Amino acid sequence: MGAEEHKRRAPKKFKFAVITVSDTASRGEKEDKSGKFLVEELKKAGHERVLYKIVPDEKIEIIGAVVEAFERGAEVVVTSGGTGIASRDVTIESIRPLFDKELTGFGEIFRLLSYEEIGTAAVMTRATAGIIRSSGRAMAIFCLPGSLGAAKTGVKIILKEAGHVLKHGRE
Repeated sequence: MGAEEHKRRAPKKFKFAVITVSDTASRGEKEDKSGKFLVEELKKAGHERVLYKIVPDEKIEIIGAVVEAFERGAEVVVTSGGTGIASRDVTIESIRPLFDKELTGFGEIFRLLSYEEIGTAAVMTRATAGIIRSSGRAMAIFCLPGSLGAAKTGVKIILKEAGHVLKHGRE
């Protein structure tokens, strides 16, 4: 079966969570434009929001938000922020150990598209995705940088592939 046939058989709608990882937004010092954009784009596409949360760049806070998303029935989680190389950027270190399978291709495609938009600065992101399986369920997680441009680039990929990822993640 080819990719197009898999996509036809994939879920068309899913429950989602958006988790913004930002010290300044969590303190109310900055508006979370990227997280709000992601929520709106996913809702516009007909998906159901089960959680939107802003957490500081702290491992336990990030992991706690992912657990909360799972408990609320999220099938797809999109994180925004914390994927760079600054010492406070710990989203990847927090979430990667939870993955049953990492989808490195997501980060590769994201960086390719980012390169077309921002040039070689795209090497600075560690964007990635993966599947977490627990209690007979699968949850896809997509980790994006925190900029609005990154949210716009990433959501295009997510909307095209999240159902496909879920289909295979559930197998």
